[in-house]
Amino acid sequence: MLRSFRSIPVRAFSTSRLALQSRPEQGVSKLKGEPGNVQQVQNEIVSGAPSSLSTERVVRIYQQAKPATQSGTHGTVSWRLDWDVLNRANRWENDMMGWPSSGDYMQATQIKFRTKEDAIRFAANQGWDYYVQEPHQRHFRVKQYAMNFEHSKGKLKHIRTK
Repeated sequence: MLRSFRSIPVRAFSTSRLALQSRPEQGVSKLKGEPGNVQQVQNEIVSGAPSSLSTERVVRIYQQAKPATQSGTHGTVSWRLDWDVLNRANRWENDMMGWPSSGDYMQATQIKFRTKEDAIRFAANQGWDYYVQEPHQRHFRVKQYAMNFEHSKGKLKHIRTK
């Protein structure tokens, strides 16, 4: 038996929008005063991050290297920002699985940027100490199959087969 298609009414409004409009603003602080007069607030207060993150940690800005197993260079275009590894006291081996564990909650955090300047600007705006690790330039050497059979002066190379 085929069902007949009925026209289903479409909501004309969003319930989340109505809920936001009906609730009074909580936790939102508005700056009062002249439009050009803006007070700076420490990032730890706004973000909830501990103060040791911005005062004791150093951020590394780098461009990721090409993987040795692949010939493509697509992953090397963007710049990354990550935190330096803390001392050995925050790392241990998990007794149950044998996996390496860490007490550093920022160890696996990486942020991608399109340019080096964007990453530097972001780190400076957050108040983090940073250093830039410049990428190594790849040297392209022209190789041809015919070069294997060119004559070279001197002794012949001994090629071991076994």
